[in-house]
Amino acid sequence: MATLSGVAAPVASAAAHSAVRGISQAIGKSTDSARLNTLASSQSPSHSDINWVDFNYPPVLRLIHFNLEELPSSHVGLARCFHITFQLTVFTCALGFVNSIVLLASVQAKAVWLLQSAIHAVVLPSAALLVFYSGYRGIAEPDSQLVARFKTLQPVLAVVYFLLAVVPWGCINGLAKLGSTQGSMYWTVVIVLESSLWLGNCALAAWNCVRLSRFDPHKTVPSMRL
Repeated sequence: MATLSGVAAPVASAAAHSAVRGISQAIGKSTDSARLNTLASSQSPSHSDINWVDFNYPPVLRLIHFNLEELPSSHVGLARCFHITFQLTVFTCALGFVNSIVLLASVQAKAVWLLQSAIHAVVLPSAALLVFYSGYRGIAEPDSQLVARFKTLQPVLAVVYFLLAVVPWGCINGLAKLGSTQGSMYWTVVIVLESSLWLGNCALAAWNCVRLSRFDPHKTVPSMRL
C-alpha cells in the first residue's frame, strides 16, 4: 500500500542533504561565513548580536539556535508562525504514532502501519525543522538564500500536510478513511482530530508563504497587512 513516504521523498531528500551540511555549517552557513556575515551586518541593530552556533533547540537534541527574544519586534510574529508549523508537525506525528499503537491493539489495523508512522515521525519533523530554521534565520540575518529555500520548501510541506489530512493511505488517518473505521468510535475521533490538525497546519504554512512574500526585513515595520 502506498504511503506518504513516497510523496514526501523530495522534502526528505532536501532535509537529509541539508542536515549533513548542517553539522559543519550550522544548517544555514559555515561558522566562518557566519562570522563574515556578522561583520557585514554590524550596522543592523539586533541582527549582529545573534550567536548562531549557540545550539539550544530543539530541547535535548540542540541542533540549531532559536530565540525569539533576539529578534526585532517586527520579525517576531512571522518567526513565531514559522515555529508553530514545526511544533504542529512534531505534535501531530507523535499523536499519529500513538494512535497507530492503540489501533493496532484494538481493531484490525495492519502492523506495517506502526512502521509507517515511525518513519513519518522522523522524516516529517526533520523536514519541518529544516524549513522552519531556513525561514527564521533567513529573516533574522537577513539572508536571501535561506529565504528562497523557505519559499521553495514551505509550499511543498503545505501540500504534504493537505494530503495527510485527506488521503486514506496506510497509517494516514485522512478524512477519506471515515468510511473504514469498522464501527470504532475511537478511530473516528482520531481521523477527525488528526485531519483537523493537518488542515490547520496546511493553512498556516500557506499563510506563512503569503506573509513572507510581503515582508521586508530591512524595515522596522513589516510591509504586510494582517
